[in-house]
Amino acid sequence: MANVAPRIRTSSSFLNITPEMLVRLSPSLAGWGAAAGLGALYFLSGVPIVKRDILSKVPVIGEQFKVEMPKKEE
Repeated sequence: MANVAPRIRTSSSFLNITPEMLVRLSPSLAGWGAAAGLGALYFLSGVPIVKRDILSKVPVIGEQFKVEMPKKEE
């Protein structure tokens, strides 16, 4: 019987991030991403273009952010 070395299996990784680690961390990353997005919207909620283009189109609270632009005097 010949000596057979154990089979070495390597897992794929990119920058030391394995697929298993990514699956394990994805709920946390999604939560942090959502919090960062909501924080950015809160921070930019005073800008009229953000109110008009983003916040006024939210289904439930969109009416609160309607922006009425004054008519320019000619």
